[in-house]
Amino acid sequence: MSCGMHGKILLLDSKPPVRGATARHLTAAGFTVFTARTDAQARSLLDTNLFDAVLVDHPFGRAGMDEGLTFARELRVQDAQVPILLMTALPLEEVRHLAWASGVTKLLPKPQLMPVLLLHLSALIPGAAHEDQLEPALMRE
Repeated sequence: MSCGMHGKILLLDSKPPVRGATARHLTAAGFTVFTARTDAQARSLLDTNLFDAVLVDHPFGRAGMDEGLTFARELRVQDAQVPILLMTALPLEEVRHLAWASGVTKLLPKPQLMPVLLLHLSALIPGAAHEDQLEPALMRE
Protein backbone atom coordinates (compact mmCIF):
# COMPACT_ATOMS: atom_id res chain seq x y z
CA MET A 1 0.00 0.00 0.00
CA SER A 2 1.57 3.24 -1.13
CA CYS A 3 1.38 6.35 1.01
CA GLY A 4 2.17 8.56 -1.96
CA MET A 5 5.94 9.10 -1.72
CA HIS A 6 8.31 9.21 -4.64
CA GLY A 7 12.02 9.61 -5.17
CA LYS A 8 15.06 7.45 -5.86
CA ILE A 9 16.88 6.19 -2.76
CA LEU A 10 20.26 4.47 -2.46
CA LEU A 11 20.30 2.21 0.61
CA LEU A 12 23.72 1.08 1.90
CA ASP A 13 23.55 -1.59 4.61
CA SER A 14 25.71 -4.69 5.00
CA LYS A 15 23.06 -6.79 6.75
CA PRO A 16 20.78 -8.57 4.23
CA PRO A 17 17.72 -8.88 6.51
CA VAL A 18 17.82 -5.19 7.48
CA ARG A 19 18.59 -4.05 3.93
CA GLY A 20 15.79 -6.19 2.50
CA ALA A 21 13.16 -5.16 5.04
CA THR A 22 14.02 -1.48 4.74
CA ALA A 23 13.97 -1.64 0.94
CA ARG A 24 10.56 -3.38 0.98
CA HIS A 25 9.07 -0.73 3.29
CA LEU A 26 10.49 2.16 1.27
CA THR A 27 9.27 0.59 -1.98
CA ALA A 28 5.82 0.02 -0.50
CA ALA A 29 5.76 3.72 0.41
CA GLY A 30 6.37 4.59 -3.24
CA PHE A 31 10.14 5.18 -3.35
CA THR A 32 12.38 3.56 -5.96
CA VAL A 33 15.13 1.83 -3.97
CA PHE A 34 18.56 0.65 -5.07
CA THR A 35 20.47 -1.39 -2.48
CA ALA A 36 24.15 -1.93 -1.86
CA ARG A 37 25.92 -4.21 0.61
CA THR A 38 29.32 -2.55 0.28
CA ASP A 39 30.66 0.91 -0.37
CA ALA A 40 32.08 -0.35 -3.69
CA GLN A 41 28.60 -1.46 -4.79
CA ALA A 42 27.17 1.88 -3.68
CA ARG A 43 29.84 3.82 -5.60
CA SER A 44 29.10 1.79 -8.72
CA LEU A 45 25.39 2.66 -8.42
CA LEU A 46 26.26 6.33 -7.87
CA ASP A 47 28.35 6.29 -11.05
CA THR A 48 25.33 5.27 -13.14
CA ASN A 49 22.34 6.79 -11.30
CA LEU A 50 21.19 10.07 -9.82
CA PHE A 51 19.62 9.65 -6.38
CA ASP A 52 17.28 11.91 -4.43
CA ALA A 53 18.71 10.68 -1.11
CA VAL A 54 21.24 8.21 0.25
CA LEU A 55 20.45 6.17 3.36
CA VAL A 56 23.60 4.80 5.02
CA ASP A 57 24.00 2.41 7.95
CA HIS A 58 26.90 3.24 10.27
CA PRO A 59 29.00 1.25 10.80
CA PHE A 60 28.03 -1.00 7.89
CA GLY A 61 30.94 -3.42 7.51
CA ARG A 62 33.62 -5.30 9.39
CA ALA A 63 36.79 -3.47 8.38
CA GLY A 64 36.51 -0.63 10.89
CA MET A 65 34.12 1.57 12.77
CA ASP A 66 33.97 4.56 10.42
CA GLU A 67 32.75 3.07 7.12
CA GLY A 68 29.49 4.98 7.04
CA LEU A 69 31.22 8.24 7.87
CA THR A 70 33.99 7.62 5.33
CA PHE A 71 31.44 6.81 2.66
CA ALA A 72 29.46 9.98 3.50
CA ARG A 73 32.60 12.12 3.40
CA GLU A 74 33.65 10.70 0.00
CA LEU A 75 30.13 11.06 -1.39
CA ARG A 76 29.94 14.68 -0.22
CA VAL A 77 33.10 15.46 -2.23
CA GLN A 78 31.51 13.84 -5.31
CA ASP A 79 28.00 15.31 -4.81
CA ALA A 80 27.49 18.37 -2.63
CA GLN A 81 23.70 18.32 -2.99
CA VAL A 82 22.31 14.81 -2.40
CA PRO A 83 20.88 14.42 1.12
CA ILE A 84 22.66 11.78 3.21
CA LEU A 85 20.71 10.19 6.03
CA LEU A 86 22.99 8.23 8.38
CA MET A 87 21.47 5.69 10.76
CA THR A 88 23.49 4.27 13.63
CA ALA A 89 23.08 1.99 16.61
CA LEU A 90 26.06 3.73 18.23
CA PRO A 91 25.37 6.44 20.81
CA LEU A 92 24.47 9.61 18.89
CA GLU A 93 26.74 11.70 21.12
CA GLU A 94 29.73 9.69 19.86
CA VAL A 95 28.80 10.07 16.20
CA ARG A 96 27.12 13.48 15.88
CA HIS A 97 30.17 15.74 15.44
CA LEU A 98 31.90 13.36 13.01
CA ALA A 99 28.65 12.91 11.07
CA TRP A 100 28.22 16.66 10.52
CA ALA A 101 31.90 17.03 9.65
CA SER A 102 31.46 14.23 7.08
CA GLY A 103 28.62 16.04 5.35
CA VAL A 104 25.73 13.99 6.73
CA THR A 105 22.42 15.81 6.31
CA LYS A 106 20.45 13.91 8.96
CA LEU A 107 21.53 11.54 11.75
CA LEU A 108 19.05 9.04 13.18
CA PRO A 109 19.35 6.36 15.85
CA LYS A 110 18.71 2.69 15.08
CA PRO A 111 16.38 1.01 15.32
CA GLN A 112 13.96 3.50 13.80
CA LEU A 113 10.24 3.08 13.27
CA MET A 114 9.46 3.00 9.56
CA PRO A 115 6.86 5.83 9.70
CA VAL A 116 9.51 8.06 11.33
CA LEU A 117 12.10 7.12 8.71
CA LEU A 118 9.58 7.89 5.95
CA LEU A 119 8.89 11.31 7.47
CA HIS A 120 12.59 12.15 7.60
CA LEU A 121 13.18 10.99 4.03
CA SER A 122 10.19 12.91 2.70
CA ALA A 123 11.45 16.04 4.50
CA LEU A 124 14.88 15.66 2.87
CA ILE A 125 13.59 15.12 -0.68
CA PRO A 126 11.91 18.13 -2.26
CA GLY A 127 8.54 17.05 -3.62
CA ALA A 128 8.77 13.51 -2.20
CA ALA A 129 5.08 13.51 -1.32
CA HIS A 130 2.78 13.50 -4.34
CA GLU A 131 0.77 16.72 -4.64
CA ASP A 132 -2.50 14.81 -4.34
CA GLN A 133 -1.31 13.57 -0.95
CA LEU A 134 -0.64 17.05 0.41
CA GLU A 135 -4.28 17.86 1.09
CA PRO A 136 -5.16 17.31 4.75
CA ALA A 137 -7.33 14.27 5.32
CA LEU A 138 -10.81 14.99 6.59
CA MET A 139 -11.34 13.69 10.09
CA ARG A 140 -14.41 11.74 11.05
CA GLU A 141 -16.65 13.38 13.56
